[in-house]
Amino acid sequence: MNTYLKFYNYTRMENSLKIWTMIISFVNVVPLLLIAQNSPNDYLKAHNDARKEVGVKPLEWDPQLASHAGEFVEKHIADCITGLIDVAFPGTYGQNAAYNSVSETGTEAVAAWVQQKYNYDYKSNSCVDGTTSCHCYTQIVRDTVTLLGCARVECRNYGGTLTTCLYYPEDAVLNQQRPYKLH
Repeated sequence: MNTYLKFYNYTRMENSLKIWTMIISFVNVVPLLLIAQNSPNDYLKAHNDARKEVGVKPLEWDPQLASHAGEFVEKHIADCITGLIDVAFPGTYGQNAAYNSVSETGTEAVAAWVQQKYNYDYKSNSCVDGTTSCHCYTQIVRDTVTLLGCARVECRNYGGTLTTCLYYPEDAVLNQQRPYKLH
């Protein structure tokens, strides 16, 4: 084999190795990026940023609530859409749940709930369109809530993700009183 072909084969092999190294690096980094937006601190930050905007004390992470949230999403992993209508913790915890047909991080789910603030009217203490489409937001900023636990799964049925957050204590007069006081 002449010197040119040896050099050509070596260069080609070296380039292939570089490409595979990049692919493996990418595959290893992407899950870390997703985990980075699903950690307790990420959920807390997303919630507490919204609470800070209205002058409400920050939430604290509760491992027991996170465990219950994990059990809830695992229960619905085979049919995540039913997780939206399952009232698993009545009278015990407040709960927000989100199903997204594409992969969504926990912080993206919380961000969607926080966006409901534009549908909340503080003066009337109701959703502006007469529906319940602001209740996830009011759950997040409710000043009586002190503890938070969240979990998320990749769904097996339709794809996508199911995220739920539990809040303690549940407010027994939810939606009868304003979630926070203006200062």
